Amino acid sequence: MNLIIYPKLSTRSRRALTRHAGRFGKKYTYRPKGHLLDRLSKETGLTVSQVQSQLEKERQYFLTSK
Repeated sequence: MNLIIYPKLSTRSRRALTRHAGRFGKKYTYRPKGHLLDRLSKETGLTVSQVQSQLEKERQYFLTSK
């Protein structure tokens, strides 16, 4: 898979993206902050909705590859 956004994330954002369970085994839902989406859209030239969908694709790739 072509990782476009993952290399541009900070360490904390990368950990949040690849997390699959929270405390006590609860499912973890990844919800990126608005300023992160804005920064990534400026850096990549994509729209905010395209950045969100690319993040979801990359998250699925990491969760299924483990």
